[in-house]
Amino acid sequence: MSTDDISPELGETAGATAPPVPSHAVRTFLFALSTDQGPKLLGFRVSNLLIGRLPDNHLALNHGSVSRRHAKISVTARGVVIEDMGSQNGTTVNGTAITGQHNIKPGDVLRIGYVPLFYFGFVQPENPPQMEIVQTTISLNPNAPPI
Repeated sequence: MSTDDISPELGETAGATAPPVPSHAVRTFLFALSTDQGPKLLGFRVSNLLIGRLPDNHLALNHGSVSRRHAKISVTARGVVIEDMGSQNGTTVNGTAITGQHNIKPGDVLRIGYVPLFYFGFVQPENPPQMEIVQTTISLNPNAPPI
């Protein structure tokens, strides 16, 4: 799936040219978001993911609340971090506004302006997660710290 056809809730980005994806990228980020064409799962194979309204971002979100250069997600020695790039409507992680670099982990809900993204973490592109259809009750042990 390419970023050329991403169309978050209130707009579309079609025919845009995303920055080149380096072939030496080590891992693939997986995100989910709601678009005007339904839910999308997106994998990005970059070490610095640029997010904004302009079509030359890796993830171009055509939404009025998203700044031209809104945020950056990077793999660092400290882990995966998101950084607001001086946007007008801000960036949040799990409902908390961030400044500077903020670590993110699988399960975090990121909000770029008013556009929510669900961060799954890293996946293996050759073995992507599969949807499981639940037809009866299901019991899971989430990988989350107790409250």
